[in-house]
Amino acid sequence: MQDIETIYWLERVDSTQLELKRKLQENPDMAHLSAVVAASQDKGRGRGVSKWHDSPGNSVLLSVLLRWPLPVKESFDVNRWICSRLSSVLPALVAFKWPNDLMVGDRKLGGMLIENHWGSSGIKSSVLGLGINVRASQTDLAHSISMETLGVEGEVMHWVQEIIAALRPQALEFADVPALRKDYDQLLWGRNQWQNYMVDGVQFEARVAYVQPSGHLGLELKDGTVAHYDLDTVRWVNPYSE
Repeated sequence: MQDIETIYWLERVDSTQLELKRKLQENPDMAHLSAVVAASQDKGRGRGVSKWHDSPGNSVLLSVLLRWPLPVKESFDVNRWICSRLSSVLPALVAFKWPNDLMVGDRKLGGMLIENHWGSSGIKSSVLGLGINVRASQTDLAHSISMETLGVEGEVMHWVQEIIAALRPQALEFADVPALRKDYDQLLWGRNQWQNYMVDGVQFEARVAYVQPSGHLGLELKDGTVAHYDLDTVRWVNPYSE
């Protein structure tokens, strides 16, 4: 494995994540924190079929290779670690909505997509795709927000450098996984707010309690009980959706 990462800067690409995976196929020994950054992408995506919307030069569009010194046993612990590292450089107002959104209040600042590569003993590497709104744009969706709107200074490349630097301490938190999981729960969006959720076509109020080690979301219901849901079962009812 190479020791020094390479950052590829592109004006336009189909997807930074697809481009990084292509480069990883060409060079399987690519170093930890090697990355692809683009001013614009045509096929950026979130989890499932959702698309990432951006105007050229207005957003961080970044994919990073993360290599783990020791195999990670639970896939959602990768998510927890990334959120912990991002929280060290992003504004304090930013919270992390399970499983992959960066939120300020009920507006979306960004999103991430994580693809894990497994070996016989656990996850050996991951590719993190990250999009963050930096500048406000006339094409912004009603439910989105940007760093500029928040009054936070810094151009796109500033945030790229800050994020890569935040990811550099290589997984020290995995030395104490229970503490990592506890810290992540404190970063969760919706912990102290009753929100509307939808399950099987039924809408109800709940607030986030925690995320189980397996990655299932625990929602506290109005009667005080906690119900658990996987990624495809529950949906937050966005107040800005028509």
